[in-house]
Amino acid sequence: MKRPSLYALAVLTLVGCQHAGKVPSGPVPVAGQTCPQWVHDRYQVQGPDGQFYRTWHPPIDPEYGCAFGHEHGDDPRTSLANPTLPPFGYINRQAGVDEPHEGFKVFVVNKGAVNDEGRVALASSRIVAHMGTGGVGRFTRQHHSLIFDLVAEDGHRVHLQGMADTKLAGSICERDERLNDGDPNNDIGRTVVTLPGTGCDVGSLYEIWTFSLDVGKAVAIASTAVFDPITVMDPADRSRLVLTKDVFPQAADPKGCDREAYHGPTYWYNGSGPTVFYTDAYGKPGGNLRQEVSNHTDIGIPMAHRADGELNQFKYHRPTCGPGIGARN
Repeated sequence: MKRPSLYALAVLTLVGCQHAGKVPSGPVPVAGQTCPQWVHDRYQVQGPDGQFYRTWHPPIDPEYGCAFGHEHGDDPRTSLANPTLPPFGYINRQAGVDEPHEGFKVFVVNKGAVNDEGRVALASSRIVAHMGTGGVGRFTRQHHSLIFDLVAEDGHRVHLQGMADTKLAGSICERDERLNDGDPNNDIGRTVVTLPGTGCDVGSLYEIWTFSLDVGKAVAIASTAVFDPITVMDPADRSRLVLTKDVFPQAADPKGCDREAYHGPTYWYNGSGPTVFYTDAYGKPGGNLRQEVSNHTDIGIPMAHRADGELNQFKYHRPTCGPGIGARN
């Protein structure tokens, strides 16, 4: 039996999601205040399994003017690589794990975009990654949801999804110490800020994760970063919630919304054969996750151009801060 496509089923527009069915009875939304739960629950999209999942929405409801307390980054409908609404929670359900809704973030780059280094994007790409900074789960969980879409004018394309490997969490000091130790099993892929006085005092709150998703015929690598994480890690007790503002008073009140992403590099290992196939949540053959990889065998393609040369990844810094964002973002 032919499986449905993620891109064919995720077809509800945001307006359609908002106004599907009758408005439930419940608290009346008030502009400038937190939205009642039923307002948030209207933002849904149908996944490949026929179930409905929460999806992207603006931080302020455009109809009622109430706030959701979190944001999901760029509007995915603006992407030239994949303009459909992503079903937040579908991928991790395939893996049998939970991921808090607030942590799903979208990063859109369209061909021709210019970054803060003067580089021009040579391809269109979209990252949907689970990277929240309001909780402590990220300090211990290695695999996180990733949808990665890339479309280039020369025919290179990938549409990949799965639980990407982000390696271990640790400080930048630990990361640098382990870079050349010859043991890939202890690599730091989630470089986080640690509690002051625990051995790695730095002058920056910058937190960056590297996502790697290997589906056999392609490997997508993407990095997402935040300049204002809401919490920091206590190396002695990774389950302890430590608010950044409590230990770094100079940071004021971080909201985890000042972010950037590195799109690519992407590796193709599909010189011939099917361009559409299915894997499980971790990229192994079989399962329900639809993957699409063009027929290429290339270790990266040019993603960014400047007069001094080309790069196989494109960095894009675009904060999505604004009113109505709370401590769970």
